[in-house]
Amino acid sequence: MSRITPIALGLALPVALMSQAALADLSPAQVWGDWRLYMEGMGYQVNASEAASGGTLTVSDIQLRFAVPDQEGAVSMSMGTLLFSQNGDGSVSIVMPDQMPISITAAENGGGGDSVVANMTFAQTGHSMIASGDPSSMTYAYTAATAALTLDQLIADGESFGPDNARVILNGSGISSSTTMTIGDLRSYTQTGTIGALNYDVYIDNPAESAKVALKGSVEKIGLEGGGMIPLTLGNAADMSAMIRAGFDVSGKITYGSGNTDMTVTDPVNGDFSAQTTSQGGALGVKMGAGGLSYDGAQTNLDMTVRVADLPFPINISMERGAFNLFAPVTKSEQAQPFAFGLTLRNFKMSNMIWGIFDPTGQLPRDPATLELDVTGRAKLGIDYLDPNAAAAMGAGGPGQFENVQINKLLLDAAGAKLEGNGDVAFDNTDFSTIPGMPKPVGQVNLSLVGGNALLDKLVAMGLLPQDQAMGARMMMGLFAVPGGAPDSLNSKIEFTDEGTILANGQRIN
Repeated sequence: MSRITPIALGLALPVALMSQAALADLSPAQVWGDWRLYMEGMGYQVNASEAASGGTLTVSDIQLRFAVPDQEGAVSMSMGTLLFSQNGDGSVSIVMPDQMPISITAAENGGGGDSVVANMTFAQTGHSMIASGDPSSMTYAYTAATAALTLDQLIADGESFGPDNARVILNGSGISSSTTMTIGDLRSYTQTGTIGALNYDVYIDNPAESAKVALKGSVEKIGLEGGGMIPLTLGNAADMSAMIRAGFDVSGKITYGSGNTDMTVTDPVNGDFSAQTTSQGGALGVKMGAGGLSYDGAQTNLDMTVRVADLPFPINISMERGAFNLFAPVTKSEQAQPFAFGLTLRNFKMSNMIWGIFDPTGQLPRDPATLELDVTGRAKLGIDYLDPNAAAAMGAGGPGQFENVQINKLLLDAAGAKLEGNGDVAFDNTDFSTIPGMPKPVGQVNLSLVGGNALLDKLVAMGLLPQDQAMGARMMMGLFAVPGGAPDSLNSKIEFTDEGTILANGQRIN
């Protein structure tokens, strides 16, 4: 089996399919010419046959090849025929056939090793793509009533798999997008788009394996927006660090409405598995550039039902809101750079059958649980994190140093107990002797706990926590906390002083 990874294939295919160009005078030859230059700047080798007749340029037998340096292989793609037709208003129509064959090959060692071939069909109805504007700032407008991408055949290690063994079908409707590009020292672009509905159907049955996987689902009201700066020539696209140094800085966001997914795994050896989910929408965003790498996502009103072979009943869970965010620096710098991490699980619920496994008598409150965490800070990176050789260049001291960590919010509300906290701690990276093995912390952390003792009592009564361990937990709470103003409440203030001492509510503990 080829060692070309899905990541490498995923990098090559979307860029090729979504390539846009800033155009010269918007004649057919200039449109295709700059489109080709753009793809070559992205690292593709482009071959095609060109024939001009009247105001139309026919480009056929399009071949794209993308080298994967770290795996000594390549991903290549062949497409059908495109027509670039001059319009009377100075714009150019890019005419695609109703059905366009696409073949993608991922091969090792320049094609001398194992390979994977995917033959697909891209079908459209009611579609139009028009390039307009001027040579320095040009806009692509695309619409389609429907569009579908279908996997017709998969060939791996010389063995062919048809729809009965390998099926991938993506169907979209109500599609529109607009992309504007401006060329200067870099290519800048802005992009918006909508998809009214998207359906997917995936089925994998490898005769060499026992398991069969089926995945079906749909999503409504998809919105796309993005923008950024791209170098005119990307060079080695596998070296993201070099691309960022050259000016690569992009961001994008996807929003979506209600959706559902149905997944089934048939496995006679390890047991069957299935999962059904529904949600009322969410969003996913990403940004990458010299300022750092960030991801954020959210989903609302998620319901999930899971069935596994070892349980005689389904697992039902739901959540009002689930969200996360992650921001991290990626470039080496002598100055500290910001980072952030956040996680929200709001009003998380489990079915009574799950509760009954460990709490059959119903001693624990079964109210919805909530977890919220918001952490920010600053750190200094000693390496370019996205450099392919970063791991080899990293010294014994690790990739970097934390300058400070700030807990903006900590909330855990579950099983009748609530833990809240915040804090701000700086780290002296010149002092590893005050607390051996770590930089000296300076700052404080504040914590409050309500209902902790009652929860311990219930866990002991249920037999989940031995009495001696509960007693040890109470001793620790007595050491680090003081009673609060409400019944069964504890407060704790942990201080790290400049002198290197650690105080709990004013009492030294080190």
